[in-house]
Amino acid sequence: MFFTFLKLQWKSFFRGESIGANVMTKVFKWFGLLYFAFITPLLGFITYKVLKEDLEIEDPFLYLNKNLIYVFAYWIVMRYFIQPIPVISIKPLLLTPISKSQIVRHALGKSIFSFFNIIAFFYLIPLTWVLINKDYQVNQLIGWNLTIIAFVYITNYLNFILNNNDKVLYGIGGMLGLIKLLEYYSIFDFTIYSEAFFYSFYTNPLYSLLPWFFLIGIYFYVFKYFKNGLYIDLGLKKRTKEAKIDDFSWLDRFGKTAIFLKNDLRLIKRSKRARSTVLAGIFFLFYGFIFYLSEDIYGPSMTFFGYLFASGGFLFMFGSFVPSWDSQYYSLMMCQNIEYKEYIKSKWSLVVIGTAISTLLACFIYSFVGTNAIFAVLAGGLYNIGINGYLTLWAGAFTKTPIDLDSNKNIFGDTKAINMKTLLITLPQLVLPIALFSLGNYYFSTSTGCLIVGTVGILGILLKEQIFNLIIKTYKTEKYSTLKAYKQN
Repeated sequence: MFFTFLKLQWKSFFRGESIGANVMTKVFKWFGLLYFAFITPLLGFITYKVLKEDLEIEDPFLYLNKNLIYVFAYWIVMRYFIQPIPVISIKPLLLTPISKSQIVRHALGKSIFSFFNIIAFFYLIPLTWVLINKDYQVNQLIGWNLTIIAFVYITNYLNFILNNNDKVLYGIGGMLGLIKLLEYYSIFDFTIYSEAFFYSFYTNPLYSLLPWFFLIGIYFYVFKYFKNGLYIDLGLKKRTKEAKIDDFSWLDRFGKTAIFLKNDLRLIKRSKRARSTVLAGIFFLFYGFIFYLSEDIYGPSMTFFGYLFASGGFLFMFGSFVPSWDSQYYSLMMCQNIEYKEYIKSKWSLVVIGTAISTLLACFIYSFVGTNAIFAVLAGGLYNIGINGYLTLWAGAFTKTPIDLDSNKNIFGDTKAINMKTLLITLPQLVLPIALFSLGNYYFSTSTGCLIVGTVGILGILLKEQIFNLIIKTYKTEKYSTLKAYKQN
């Protein structure tokens, strides 16, 4: 039966008009997987050395166990935002002799080979080899590894539960923030208990059976949950709740543009997908620390790239899906007396507001790093507003992928959202600012590089009307193909 499902999905992949985009996306996806499959074992090999020699940790293995509580907490959050839940076309299968148990079992079984699960092996195997060479006991390490693998798969099935209950995720996020806050102010250190808990699986390998029993229990819970909900009428049932009017009257000062701004704000407030996208964009505020903490490895140009993303989280996460956010009623909009200029202007205004807020927050966050970081964030913010804001909207004309507003998955994109035109547009979005900064930094200084990037962004803002005309022309050209794509999906 497993191969029957695979055969059906294989046919689904090669049928339809989006096969070209699907193949291209799979190619990029596999390149990304190969990259992480190469990088992760290297991290496993160097972890012990970095902790011992560079950070001067007395016992790196104890230090790892001490911080595993944060590792799994962050892993749960990352799974929620990035890992797609295995999807099967349920409705056609329910009309066949295939049992519900087989359908659910296949969906849950597919997740076993998820990238988020397999990548753990790429890290644990080299790390274990290093620990064995450091005279750690083999049989005890086996028990510890089995425990870690069990917890990895526990987070996998927790993701199924979180996907249907946002409150649980918010609870985990709030608890994680509280734990870090208590630790920061030296009120209570939870990592002491994390160290004792996870290290006990090394000292007593038989304890590793306990998380596996828990894993089996959570698997059957998820299995029963989805099997009980596997009905066509239940899936089609509409959830109703009392309507609340959000007038946003303070936006009326923007004239016709206010109509679209109000709709977008209502969308962000009410749609699960939009809220998740905005929340994911907030995480980009801390993206610069990845490069700052390893500046000796990445260099100043890639560090600037991190600051550029820190100010552009909302732009890239929300703006990249214009006009797909309106895909469910796009055809209705096109039947109305709507000016494309006002529509595009409203989207650009929302992106500008979001980017400006992100830039101010990033400036505060990186003010502890130094003035160069603040200059880089400001330059990146100006470039995102003056150049990337337009390019993102322009790329949206070629992104003909409808969005399910009730789902919070695939917030980083969709297979049909990637095509050659959108890929070419990303070059000036990402490569050009790095090239401009590198040029100024190489011949003059870091501040000069930031000044060049910021100046280009200001020039883009001054040329707003001319650029808008080009974007509007593209949207009008792609109008009917976009409507056709939305209807087909």
